[in-house]
Amino acid sequence: MADPEQPRSVPLPARYSAVRLNSPEWFARVGEVARVIGSDRFHRELVELAGAAINHDACWIIRYSRVAPPDVLYTKDVASDVVAYYANLYSSVDPFFEYWRNNGSPGVVMLNDVRSPGQSWDLYHKVFQTLASISDELGMFFSTVGHCCFGLFLERERGRFSASDIERARLIFPMLEGFHRSHLGALFNDLRNPRGPQVEGFITRPTLIEDRFGVDVFANDAWREAARRAPALADAVAALRVAEAGQTRAAGALTVKVEVFDRDFPLAPGGRMYVLDAPEREEEGDPDQLLEEALSIFTPREKEILLLLMNGQTTGEIAQKLSLSKGTIKNCRLRMYRKAGVGSERALVKHVMQSIGAR
Repeated sequence: MADPEQPRSVPLPARYSAVRLNSPEWFARVGEVARVIGSDRFHRELVELAGAAINHDACWIIRYSRVAPPDVLYTKDVASDVVAYYANLYSSVDPFFEYWRNNGSPGVVMLNDVRSPGQSWDLYHKVFQTLASISDELGMFFSTVGHCCFGLFLERERGRFSASDIERARLIFPMLEGFHRSHLGALFNDLRNPRGPQVEGFITRPTLIEDRFGVDVFANDAWREAARRAPALADAVAALRVAEAGQTRAAGALTVKVEVFDRDFPLAPGGRMYVLDAPEREEEGDPDQLLEEALSIFTPREKEILLLLMNGQTTGEIAQKLSLSKGTIKNCRLRMYRKAGVGSERALVKHVMQSIGAR
């Protein structure tokens, strides 16, 4: 269940145990990541390397975009229905997604770092994490190019990541970040080759890359088509050549955003990348309202007990917290099962999630 309190002195076992950072296995994994730089296996090997250093039970790779919903690229030891629930229902209330959109900086981020009060947090933490059997998450955000970012996530099913786990994550992060930047550089450098990769995960929208002198280095077909249809695009680019990274300019009905490359970036050292933002998406359902509607069949007391159950509280803990008897809590649970037409706590949680998704 979600978020149990465990003493740090007695860490619970995880499915995958960390290896010594000076062991032959560790160096073999480091070498494998270096070997696949520039290939489509890179980020999968990167998360495997991170997982080799930290006790965990499962992992995810999620691509976050400022102009599209989160996209799950890879999981290990995560049930397919859990991935589907995340993609279809709960990605919009992913607190790591909101953290990245607001901060946008690389580094190690823990679940407690993104905790925020409100129903969005309840939907993710008490509902989604309960069904997914996630008790703690450790995220690593890597340097962005354009509007996209890769987030690697390790999960614990029981207990929390220990202080030593977090220390290890921060210790190895500069190496992982260096590998990631080398991978991006290799991909962008291959854009010189017309048969090379299209930097999957980053060049997903109309994009123009110029060197530091304002000379075109790369433009994909979508950018060329947009430029043909919107002559104002050239004026927007000219204005952004002297703008700070992250600035935007309107080009008719379109919006252009600029990113600035470092001086050591292979394809265009000190150059700039211009990306067309997607049209505004339709407003998604309000998480507060969705949760309230999904729980509408229950009484206020039943809702209170249900949310405590979703947060990993036992019958005894709930009884103590609400100053009720265990028998009262058990009877309330049975009434909720009958109302939802289910026979177990897990089925009750799943019923709530399906109800939210149907609204």
